[in-house]
Amino acid sequence: MYPAACPKCATPRGRGAAGPALSCAQCGLVFSKWVDAQSGRNAGPEEPADGRHGSIWLEGRVGGFLARLTVPPQAMGSGSRIAHGLLLAALFLYSWPFILGDVRTADAWNGFLHGVNLVFHEAGHMFMIPFGRFMHVLGGTLGQLAMPLVVCVAFIVKRDDTVGASVGLWWFGQSLTDCAPYIADARKLQLELLGGGTGAERDGHDWEYLLNTLGIAQYDILLGNLVKLAGGAVMLLAVAWGGWMLWRAAGDAAGR
Repeated sequence: MYPAACPKCATPRGRGAAGPALSCAQCGLVFSKWVDAQSGRNAGPEEPADGRHGSIWLEGRVGGFLARLTVPPQAMGSGSRIAHGLLLAALFLYSWPFILGDVRTADAWNGFLHGVNLVFHEAGHMFMIPFGRFMHVLGGTLGQLAMPLVVCVAFIVKRDDTVGASVGLWWFGQSLTDCAPYIADARKLQLELLGGGTGAERDGHDWEYLLNTLGIAQYDILLGNLVKLAGGAVMLLAVAWGGWMLWRAAGDAAGR
């Protein structure tokens, strides 16, 4: 029988994907190992007999976080579930212009989200200035990809809201596709840049510099399409994850 609260930090046990949680969401203690330690079957959760501290940490901290990815929001009324369901449906439909769009023209990328991504793109450039020119240039892409992941993780860690986290993950996928046309434009330099003018008119852009520095500019269209494909897959996965969490949340509400 596992404890109702963590014996190490007293955090309530909570629930996992298939019932009560198997590890502490706060400190990562694995309850099965604690039970084994109390019955004398091993050296204890903090000092495993075989010395595999790294394995215990992985099963505890990382395993506990991964387990939280399958826990639906606990306090979500029917109205909220409907609203979130409509949002996920809208995101599913909005994904297709990016998935099917041609990275050589960037026609599908001229929406409001490009402007949102651009804010964090420019902030990423500023943040990476101290780390040399290559990282300074790459920092724009890193910045616009990092912010959606921060949102995704924050929804899980701070609010235990996997549906909200799925929206953050969708944004990450969309931000990936937002990078794709600029990767594919590394040689042609025909895309319009911030402030006006194309890359050809303004002595290149981020991905022209990055791919030429790496010596792989000849693969710009291939790489752009691969990034677009990855972003599209993430967007669809995010919608599926959010839909699954809503379905489970509805099932939990019906069972109460």
